[in-house]
Amino acid sequence: MKVRMYNVGFGDCFCLRDRKKSLLVDFGTNNSRIEGRPRREIFDVIISDLSTINCKNLLLTHFHMDHLSGLLYMMKNRDSSFDFGKIYLPDVFSREEMSRTLVLLLLADLLKESGLPSRQVSLFALVDALLENKQNVELLSRGKLFENKYQALWPDTDVIQQETDTVYNELSQNEKFTEVMEVLLTFAERLRRIIWSMTEEGKAQSEEEQEKISLAYVYDREFRRIKAIPEFKELLNFLNTNKVNLRQFKHKISIVFQNAHDGELNLLFTGDVQPEHMKMIAENYDGNLPLYEHYWCIKVPHHGTQGHYFDFSQYEPENMLISNGIHFANSKKESKELRTSPLYGGLFYIPDTHMYCSNCDCCDCYENGCSCKEADVISPAYYKDI
Repeated sequence: MKVRMYNVGFGDCFCLRDRKKSLLVDFGTNNSRIEGRPRREIFDVIISDLSTINCKNLLLTHFHMDHLSGLLYMMKNRDSSFDFGKIYLPDVFSREEMSRTLVLLLLADLLKESGLPSRQVSLFALVDALLENKQNVELLSRGKLFENKYQALWPDTDVIQQETDTVYNELSQNEKFTEVMEVLLTFAERLRRIIWSMTEEGKAQSEEEQEKISLAYVYDREFRRIKAIPEFKELLNFLNTNKVNLRQFKHKISIVFQNAHDGELNLLFTGDVQPEHMKMIAENYDGNLPLYEHYWCIKVPHHGTQGHYFDFSQYEPENMLISNGIHFANSKKESKELRTSPLYGGLFYIPDTHMYCSNCDCCDCYENGCSCKEADVISPAYYKDI
């Protein structure tokens, strides 16, 4: 068993390799250039590397472009996009009420440009790619076993639904936005049905249900209709003015998983899990899935940023993986928030633990002396095996 950690700048891409089957965990970056190389060059290297693996599946922790842009490139430009036996996604698609969560995920994209996005933005782009390249999809939620060796610790669909309702109800009960929220809900339900139809359970639906799904394949007409609703711009302005951080909903649904059974090579992959949810997981809030006492590898949440920092020292990890890279944000404040926390790189130092980072240039403690071993930094190489 080994973990191949790819250097994709501010993004995530890992391959969990063993003799029988490999699992790619995320494939994306937020940067147009990585270590001076064009993004497509990095993607081509990774795709070429993956082509040497006969049996492989893909897990997307959530729907941010720094986790899925490589997959979209792969599906659009390379025949090898069909090589994945299965694609695992967070379960926000299995029940009709989950369409409310999808509305908030859609609005997070809509706010980015203060208008409807193209198909090259996040959830829209993923659904579009999956429609063009039919895939077998499996949805993961807390407790779900997969790959005969891993178990999902998050998302908890009940918790996500409660947090969704708190925000969604506030918007839908505002009389100004009733119509546009209903339209978005209808559109989100169509997207949900499309993904659901790619799962084993969804494929077993009746012909009538399948026909309803096929009607959801039309995008442009829906885009135009939503943009034509007068209250649409008012809703976007309201969300911007009140600083409703819907982007965090993509973090709220992020998959977290570990080995299904305690052993010597325990893994803990955290995606971009929210700090409050990581705390719940660590406390085994429902009494069903405790974390293990020791981990061989822990992938820390969200590029090791301060806002998502979590103290993993009690689990005595042998290796900690930080998928960091310089993020060119729109403001100095945002850039600062997206740098690697010094609690990982300097102040937080665990004896006999390797801190594998993509890059030192985005670490806040690097200027004052890096406590990481030079051999543990991937840059400028393409990848490192752990």
